[in-house]
Amino acid sequence: MTATMPALAVPVTGWDATDDEWRADRTRGLGGSDISAVLGFSAYRTPWDVWAEKTGTRSWADDDATAASNLGTALEPWLIGQATLLVGQTVAQTPYRMYAHPVHGWRLCSPDGETADGRLVEAKTAGLASGWGTPKGWDDGAVPLGYEFQCRWSMHVMDRPAVELIALVAGMGLIRRTIWRDLAVEDDMVEQVAAWRAIHIEDGVEPPLGAVDNKALAALYPVPNGKETDLDGTDAEELHAAYLAARDAEKAAKQAKEAAGAALKKILGPDEKGQLGGRTAVTWSSKTGHVDWPRLVAELAAAAGVPMPNPELYRKPATRSLSVKELPR
Repeated sequence: MTATMPALAVPVTGWDATDDEWRADRTRGLGGSDISAVLGFSAYRTPWDVWAEKTGTRSWADDDATAASNLGTALEPWLIGQATLLVGQTVAQTPYRMYAHPVHGWRLCSPDGETADGRLVEAKTAGLASGWGTPKGWDDGAVPLGYEFQCRWSMHVMDRPAVELIALVAGMGLIRRTIWRDLAVEDDMVEQVAAWRAIHIEDGVEPPLGAVDNKALAALYPVPNGKETDLDGTDAEELHAAYLAARDAEKAAKQAKEAAGAALKKILGPDEKGQLGGRTAVTWSSKTGHVDWPRLVAELAAAAGVPMPNPELYRKPATRSLSVKELPR
């Protein structure tokens, strides 16, 4: 079954388009998954990453699919099927894969489905691939802000009353969260995003980089050209000082951490666990040693009477390492 969409939503990409075509269409504007990054609520993307993708500085084609994203894609049809049971009415795929706002064409969204009465449906997985237990933001009926703003953006673009968020969350199982439209929150969100776009996309002002952008930069500039550049007249002097200060603070923090750890080990002695307030607060457990793979391979090769394989044939591609040096005063 395919439900009928309101006339306000402008179709952009059909379901017959390839993933590459859909991603290329997404560069025309800002979609729901961009909003949490633009507003600073994404742990995986930064405003700089969104800017770089939308301006062509870097390509989405450079991104490697993660285990989490692959798992989410694989489970999406199952989650949509479960949505029908959880919501209590038919849930269908939207007629088109991506839509644009009828007035502001750069405002895009790609809902996963919709209910028979016009609510949107988003299917999510959280924490399943990380192995670190239940992720933050889901307790007491809440929704992580990144997902909430994505849903609110879709409601804005599609002019819908609510979003049914169907999620498979590590440690919690299959859950349903209903996010109702709030025009006051929506107006504030849209105003912030529009202002960001005007500065960084229309005027081309590059946003500051974040910690997670190191991976994107490594893909953007994978091989050094061997040349040396003059950094005078750039922000390098301030960044150089900031890097060294942060490195010194990091070193001091590590030393303080190691000293506190040594003191805790002394208190524990032979005991494995320590309690504070009746709850386990410290453990000093045995850890299995790493396998000596080079030695194992050498012994296997000798036992089989075959030449030792050349490790260079199995070396991974080279990566770039940043080294920031102290300058003489």
